[in-house]
Amino acid sequence: MNYCEKIRKSMIDGDDDSVVKYIKKSLLSGYDPKYILKNILIDALSLIAKKEERNECLIPEVLLAMQAFKSGYKVIEPYLKEKEKDYDIIIVMGTVQGDIHDLGKNVIKIFLETLDVKIIDLGTDVPAEKFIEAIENYNANILMMSSLLTTTMSEMKKVMGMLEDRKLRQRVHVFIGGASVGESFREKIGADCYTESVVDLLDYLKKNMDRIKENS
Repeated sequence: MNYCEKIRKSMIDGDDDSVVKYIKKSLLSGYDPKYILKNILIDALSLIAKKEERNECLIPEVLLAMQAFKSGYKVIEPYLKEKEKDYDIIIVMGTVQGDIHDLGKNVIKIFLETLDVKIIDLGTDVPAEKFIEAIENYNANILMMSSLLTTTMSEMKKVMGMLEDRKLRQRVHVFIGGASVGESFREKIGADCYTESVVDLLDYLKKNMDRIKENS
């Protein structure tokens, strides 16, 4: 079993110590850090995400895989990023007010961190005004809101209204997600994108990145 296979297996097993060990060894052996990230770490985490969507694995397994990914990413991050950089895409994300669930948001954030974007994570239970302030302060061009509870869906509609009132809507691409929302709700509140999986979200972003930049 080569280093790539060992990293992948350790990721799926949620063994973060082994992930770190084998990534370090693979880098010393001359492996491309971008290859390790895209073809091993992201691929393995995508597999776990798909299994979770099909209820083929438990939440603790997902959490262990996420931790293993984070540990591995920290090792290769210095090889991937410049110290100072101006980003074309700035994402504000958070779970709406009244909702403290963050597992789905955190999984998405892990994947987003592998892209050439800046992420402003506001956490959970985020008031509508705080979303707007962050968009204005960071000049963000993407907003990602999450809601797991049906009782907090109205917060998303509230944020959409405030974007219109502040003349921000035209330049901000709005994504919504969470168990309580769907495509019909996206259409109802006028958001730009709803996807059922993190893989679909990444595909959408990659296909529409240039258009989002142009509109900001």
